[in-house]
Amino acid sequence: MRHWSFLVRLHLEAGRTLPMDPGIVVHQGEDTGRWLRAQRLGFDELTTVQQRMCEHILGIDPAGEDEKT
Repeated sequence: MRHWSFLVRLHLEAGRTLPMDPGIVVHQGEDTGRWLRAQRLGFDELTTVQQRMCEHILGIDPAGEDEKT
């Protein structure tokens, strides 16, 4: 998760919005949108620390019920 959070923070610090779909932002072969989507869809499976990092540091919220279907 550290590697991904670093990539997301670089993206945010550059003033860009977070991609929520796969294939939009690929950095050195790493698909940031795919990782973000996985974190949002699997939010309940993350540890409490990971959830806090996603929400409060990276600004990633859990997926809504409509996104999970």
